[in-house]
Amino acid sequence: MQTKKVVSVLLAGVTTLSMAMPVLAANGDPNLVVTPDTKYSTPIQADSEVTLGLMPANSYYQRTGFDSADAAANGLEVSKINLGADKISSVFTYGSKTVDGLYAGTVTVKGKKGQYGPASLHIVNKNNTSAGIDMTVYVEAAETQKDVKVAEVQVTDVSNNIAQVIDEGAENLDVAAAKTEIANPFNGSEGAAQSYPTAGDALYSLAEANQMNFAQKGGYVQSVTDNKGNTLKEYTTKDWTYYGWNYCVVRGEKKVAEGDILSAAVLEVKDGDSVYWAFGTMDQANQYFDDLLKK
Repeated sequence: MQTKKVVSVLLAGVTTLSMAMPVLAANGDPNLVVTPDTKYSTPIQADSEVTLGLMPANSYYQRTGFDSADAAANGLEVSKINLGADKISSVFTYGSKTVDGLYAGTVTVKGKKGQYGPASLHIVNKNNTSAGIDMTVYVEAAETQKDVKVAEVQVTDVSNNIAQVIDEGAENLDVAAAKTEIANPFNGSEGAAQSYPTAGDALYSLAEANQMNFAQKGGYVQSVTDNKGNTLKEYTTKDWTYYGWNYCVVRGEKKVAEGDILSAAVLEVKDGDSVYWAFGTMDQANQYFDDLLKK
């Protein structure tokens, strides 16, 4: 009987260990991802706050979660405010929640009173600080901001894969906040600022002026169609090369660096800006933007 009891205890220990190991390993998994109810670009209403949910993921970006509520509540850290420190509080509140049976950490971000516009945060898993993610939050203005007049908006195909079917532009365009233009594809869209004019709204101004149209999802432009019916739509080749729409804002003859981190649908444009859109790979688009700045 004693031998059987020892064997039973040993087997129970092995079973417990085998069940615990995968769960414990999740705390330090190589990736950090958002929970299904959190967007990579999230609005904060004026003078308010928003709570983001994140959890560990394996090498295939499959959500694994923290191993307990306590681990989740203590597993996240905002390691850096990439930009927009004047828009949000530097004090963050951490917590936990359960999503689809998995433990997730939460980060509550507060917008500063009287401010509006985007901010970018780098959030890391404290159990594996190489597992990090850049999150965008954008503070909506308490009052809808006035229209601005941009110097130029241009859309160009730089992919070199097909005939240059789209090359459109216009100067001195009025750009309005998305919420004021019902026909604007960014109007009411998740991931798109509603209360102040953005680089995305500048594309709408060009589309309206030149009888063009475009499609977007979550604040990101998916396709553009000119007034002749030519369309350039995002796609990925067999070797996983991605072609899509990239943008750049030039202010005072310099590139607005925030555009490298933020989507066009949250980056504010100002009087005199120039907004350029390029279809191609990111490298092709960046080369095009660099060449523009050299002229």
